[in-house]
Amino acid sequence: MVIGPQVPKQNEEKLQGLPELPAPKELTGIQSFLNQFCHNLRLEYRWLEEKVAEEQLNDEAASLIEGHRTLANRCKLALSPESAAAHKDGELFMPGSYRWDRFLAIANHKGRLCRAYVTAIPGFLDDVEEPETDMGEVNYEPHLLVHWRIDYRTQQLNRRRILDLTVNLVTGHLETGYYQYLEGCSLDEKPLPCIPTAKRRVAFKAAYKLMTDEIRYLLTIEDNSWTEAATRQLAWEIQVLEEYYNNHRPAEHADGQTAREKDMRIQELKRRFQPRVLASPFAAALLYIPMINYQASIGTQTLCLRFDPVAGRALE
Repeated sequence: MVIGPQVPKQNEEKLQGLPELPAPKELTGIQSFLNQFCHNLRLEYRWLEEKVAEEQLNDEAASLIEGHRTLANRCKLALSPESAAAHKDGELFMPGSYRWDRFLAIANHKGRLCRAYVTAIPGFLDDVEEPETDMGEVNYEPHLLVHWRIDYRTQQLNRRRILDLTVNLVTGHLETGYYQYLEGCSLDEKPLPCIPTAKRRVAFKAAYKLMTDEIRYLLTIEDNSWTEAATRQLAWEIQVLEEYYNNHRPAEHADGQTAREKDMRIQELKRRFQPRVLASPFAAALLYIPMINYQASIGTQTLCLRFDPVAGRALE
């Protein structure tokens, strides 16, 4: 065990119950989250060492992170209890710490709804004043990206997965998994001045319906064996209840109050055992993607071709 300086009193409570060192994979995730957080809030920061970072908080960021009317200041974050013990002026920053929970709450709040323009794409928009489109016309086309939480629930099962759906609000084209293509791109609140913005043609309500229809379709083609066991269990529970009322309370069976009680208990069984799938959106973004449109004349016909440089492929 590495013996460091005395743990600062402000960090002492935060170290209790936490592992001494995060696993290498967890440490990489913490570093990545902190880098992305600073990039999105446009905070100046530097790594003093592998597990210690120093941020320069402006007035706005300080108020957001540390409380209303807090002035600009420097903040040193330690990514392990060992590092927190070695830096008396550092604050612990890892899952379970106060700083981590605060940063995560801010990220979740800002991530629920945002608007951004793609301003850099590897191999297409690489710090150039104007993109090379080989005689094509490039326009920012608005896309609605929504992250959905899909919950599969029975009495014995509570499983969850995340699904991201994107609808092009110019063409109505829907795509699953588009978010992965954006990971290597740079986004900004302001567009590149050299790229015009196309007008939205698809209403948000219509885009939402396209997504819910897609979710219903995806559920129909999934393996639904998990619902069969739950359905059999529900049928058995209802049968046992029916036998109870038929065999143990025959004289009262015709009584209206008893019938209502029986119906209420059946409905309760259905609420407990009936398999359900709940789909709920938890984050949305209006993203402006630079799309390239080509026109080719073949005889008397004019063909329109489209290319998405973010996904790196031609579109139908």
